[in-house]
Amino acid sequence: MKYLLFLAAVVASAQPLRVFSEFVGFDKAGDPVAPAQPREILSPALVRNGFTSFQVSIQGPPGVRWTLYVGLNPEDAVKITLYRPVGDRLELVGQPVQGEGVQILWMDVWTDRAAPVRRIKVEPQLMVGEDWVIYPMEGRVMDAVVPELEKPPGLLCGRNTPSEGGHHLRNARQDAALSTIAPKEELQRATAGCAGTPPENPESYLRIRDYLFRLR
Repeated sequence: MKYLLFLAAVVASAQPLRVFSEFVGFDKAGDPVAPAQPREILSPALVRNGFTSFQVSIQGPPGVRWTLYVGLNPEDAVKITLYRPVGDRLELVGQPVQGEGVQILWMDVWTDRAAPVRRIKVEPQLMVGEDWVIYPMEGRVMDAVVPELEKPPGLLCGRNTPSEGGHHLRNARQDAALSTIAPKEELQRATAGCAGTPPENPESYLRIRDYLFRLR
């Protein structure tokens, strides 16, 4: 039994295609290191009139070309935009994305304000050589709609908010806008303790986002 569990762990870790939250940090091999055991992304909530962002880890063998697509069902359910990190910025790339070896891609999922509340398929599909690997992800379009405000409110968590710039900052501002429709006492409970020292686990911020995305 111990051998079977060990073998299953080895197989899982060898998957060439995985999806993570926007907060995960990776090593050069494309494995998550911060946190070491990140949240599993299988049925993520998607906020309307806003972006929900993920990171796609591709761990192809050296010298073998791969091609990545992102399949949708329904085809027009959301809009997918992919970026490749170049230094400290993100470079827009079109589908299909091609490369070899290890690559981390940023995946933006834009959900329209008028999108129906439902479950949809958002499936990164990787062709490595002649083999296909599919990451089955079922997005949940939520009732929550990011309001459009003339004067954006301040970020929710100060130093703990992912505010280093770019797409992280954009998403943090979305969260702040969404917080304006939350009951004050509930919001205070949800954000309690987030203004102190930044946590060791960068995904701890997701508990706040989970609350915001469940708003109606």
